[in-house]
Amino acid sequence: MGEINEDIFDEKKIKTAIKKGKRKSILTVVFVSAIVFVSLNIVNFAAYAYFSQKAFKQWDAYVRLSTPNGYISETVDTNGILGGEAQYKVSKDMKIKSLVIEQNQYKFGMIPSTSISRGAGGSIAITGEDWQNTYKENGWRDLMFFHPNVTYQKYKKGEDLINQMSGDRIYEVALSFDKPYKQRELPLYELPALTWFWVNTYNGNQLETFQREAKENDWSSTFIREHDALGFSTNSPVFSTIQLDHEYKEFQNLLQTSVSQDHRKAYGKMKNIDSDDMEILGIVIYGTKDELADIIKNPIIKASSLGGVIDNY
Repeated sequence: MGEINEDIFDEKKIKTAIKKGKRKSILTVVFVSAIVFVSLNIVNFAAYAYFSQKAFKQWDAYVRLSTPNGYISETVDTNGILGGEAQYKVSKDMKIKSLVIEQNQYKFGMIPSTSISRGAGGSIAITGEDWQNTYKENGWRDLMFFHPNVTYQKYKKGEDLINQMSGDRIYEVALSFDKPYKQRELPLYELPALTWFWVNTYNGNQLETFQREAKENDWSSTFIREHDALGFSTNSPVFSTIQLDHEYKEFQNLLQTSVSQDHRKAYGKMKNIDSDDMEILGIVIYGTKDELADIIKNPIIKASSLGGVIDNY
């Protein structure tokens, strides 16, 4: 028989070998864990950045479409697992300056973060004795619109609005037309530099619903609320001869991008309609009483509504 290596029975050497093996295993586990941790964080951050940017575009499109001259002015994102949450501020351009009108939040990603928020909107005249106005967080009234192809029991009159206006303050006024107009047909030959156009994006079923509600419900609640009226704005004076091709194309892009399924349905209707055939149902304009009175008194104005008011400085 050959000689037996006595090292294999050396207890100290065996323990040393086991310790080295354990250390090597631990180091391997730590190294692999670190690689996995870093890799997962890179993947998570990439997903977070992607979904954050995508959600911002969708929500900003929603705000720009459904808040006349509104936009998301600030967001603060909180990172989660493959997603997160954004706190955002909505501002409105009021001709001479912009102001924050409300704050809200949205979630994004594959596994959005969980949070709880509480709040309540304000309204008045719930008894039907006056219009059931709703208000933004900063206290401004939400604008009211009246579709020209719907017969309402009562309309907000321009004379009443003009009587509420005084001094040199800047007023936000929504004006609903007596019928849908294409731009070339509008008998308003020059509009203020900041004008928002309410576009006819409604289908037959929606109009039937509006008409049924106007007939069956109390007059004080039957109108189209601000967030249900879609449109786009211009930042230069608008003459009847000016084409709105660029603004209308951007409007179509926003409809396609918006987080709202209703907006994307509206895109399905509007994508085959060019700017020359687009129907305008009303406008939102900004200015002092003297600057707006003649437009408000125009015979094509069926109804009017007051929104925000700011001091002229």
